[in-house]
Amino acid sequence: MASLNKWTLTDEDKDKFIDALTENLPALRAKVGVSQGDLAHLIGISRQTYGAIEGKLRRMSWDTYLSLILFFDYNNATHRMLRSISAFPEELIERFNNGESTFSFDPAMLLGEEMKNILECLDEQALHAIRTVLMVEYARCAKLPGDAVIKSFNGTSFNTAELSAKRADAALALQKIKETQRDRI
Repeated sequence: MASLNKWTLTDEDKDKFIDALTENLPALRAKVGVSQGDLAHLIGISRQTYGAIEGKLRRMSWDTYLSLILFFDYNNATHRMLRSISAFPEELIERFNNGESTFSFDPAMLLGEEMKNILECLDEQALHAIRTVLMVEYARCAKLPGDAVIKSFNGTSFNTAELSAKRADAALALQKIKETQRDRI
């Protein structure tokens, strides 16, 4: 960003942020499940104007961008998506805060200062159990399917059909071992 100071935004800066959001508006709006008319009313523009922006027939203003960012960032259904598709101006927020991200997670926020001492005492198995519970609860709150939780663990996914086939193979192998042992007796 070519800016004079942390408070100065060039037109190029604004265009970059607006373009990133405009590209993803239909998906973000669908994820929330809000109509164009309802969202337009909420942010203070007409449905026709919003439709033209989402259809890329009209460029959104900086005020509209800020209103949409506020709506999508503080909505549980779109918060993570907004951050993952680079539509949220992280670098702008960091610049306003002298290079520091305001969204870093401090475990003490969850259970208080004592949390740091507790975490230091836990072994790897305990930490894995905590991560598991957090992922399951996140999926429940975000209404994600169970597969999403399973896939989040080290990128591993478990296909129930594959598990059934492996169980059947294991049962067949055990059966053969038992038959071989009976034949030897």
